[in-house]
Amino acid sequence: MTSPESPLPSPSPCPPPPSSLPSSPTPSSPTPSSSLPHPPSLPPTGEVMVLALGRKKQRMLIGLSILPNLFLAFLLSSDSLLTLTSPHHCRLPGPLPAVLNASLPWEKGDRVGDSGGLSQCKQFINGTQSGVENCEAGWDYNVTEGLRINIVTEWDLVCGQYWLVPVEEVSFILGVLTGCLGLGFAADRLGRLKTLLTSLTLSVVFGVLVCVSTAPPFFIVMRFCLAAASAGVYLTLYITRLELCDPSLRLLVTMVAGLTTVAGELLLLGFALGYQSWRGLLGTGAAPLSLFLTYGIPGVFPESPRWLLLSERSADLNSFSERRDRGRDDESFTELDSELSPSTRPHLSFPELVHSRNIWKNICVLGFTSFISHGISHCYSSFRGDVRGTAPSFYWTYLLSVCAGGGAWLLLWATVNRCGRRGILLLAMTMTGLASLILLGLMECKLAFKI
Repeated sequence: MTSPESPLPSPSPCPPPPSSLPSSPTPSSPTPSSSLPHPPSLPPTGEVMVLALGRKKQRMLIGLSILPNLFLAFLLSSDSLLTLTSPHHCRLPGPLPAVLNASLPWEKGDRVGDSGGLSQCKQFINGTQSGVENCEAGWDYNVTEGLRINIVTEWDLVCGQYWLVPVEEVSFILGVLTGCLGLGFAADRLGRLKTLLTSLTLSVVFGVLVCVSTAPPFFIVMRFCLAAASAGVYLTLYITRLELCDPSLRLLVTMVAGLTTVAGELLLLGFALGYQSWRGLLGTGAAPLSLFLTYGIPGVFPESPRWLLLSERSADLNSFSERRDRGRDDESFTELDSELSPSTRPHLSFPELVHSRNIWKNICVLGFTSFISHGISHCYSSFRGDVRGTAPSFYWTYLLSVCAGGGAWLLLWATVNRCGRRGILLLAMTMTGLASLILLGLMECKLAFKI
């Protein structure tokens, strides 16, 4: 008996997959980890380069970068002592009490309410009151404060020659500006260490030339050069100090460096009382800088690792790797084995800096605040003689300004991390403006009470 045929057609077998289509993957055992590609190693960072020096070496280098500030204060803060003008009058023959009133004319004061006094630049002709003439035999100075012999008393920079004093002050400020611009640019191009050694050498050379100056024009030129070289040393050490620090320690280290400068300014006044001569005072500041030329000995003060990292100095970077291989076995230093390719290193030209709105805005804001603060500081130093009132007050105003600077460093250390940079900057600028207005008001009140 046969079964009836099914009305449904029998299914045909499935065709094989075309050769162009990939077959489904078959499960397989996992690939061993050794066959996986290694993740790319991270490039060395500035923090890793600093750590390669070791904590002990890092602290020692920071200390070496702070120590020169003690002597730089002698060169950068001595202008008020060098140009301090003491009461003076024409040199007269005979005992002063007997001939002083009879030989010097009386001059009225330049300000309202100022009764005047004996002339400092004129004398009677031949001791008679028939006429007056300029001082022919020089001047006698009543030095009661500051240096007994400074550039004013040694070269008689009073009366007709007094214009040389503001010229010297302006040339000193221009020298600092020139040093910051020129040697600051060299520090970025040539390296921190080379610029530091060059600035130190120039500071010692020009410091000696300033001390042996025999005439005001030569002194002014050498003073300009000394200010530029000293500013180069200060700026290069400041940059190197920050590059040697971890970000969390930069404020503390900067405060310690600032307090060291304050200590140098206090020592400056002490040495001024001891030496009583401007040549010995400047020599005390310039001579010790020659000792810091030993920073050029290999291994004493290495180049800034952050500058090496950004300047493609691979040969110098290898020295940090060798240092790690010799005495360190820390996993954090394995990043030093990798090196950035030249195409990935950051380059920033001056046109790019100008067209970067954020960087340019910060430069303008910080530059303007620095300009105002330094300008007010120098103006206060120049007009100190107008508000002191009595002769011995120079020491009081000098100590007050120096101690106020030290207090400002301590205040910054206590508030910047808590209140932020911009808030403290705004507060400091506001207090500076208010202090300037109060100072001008006190001067006007003093004149009003004298009327």
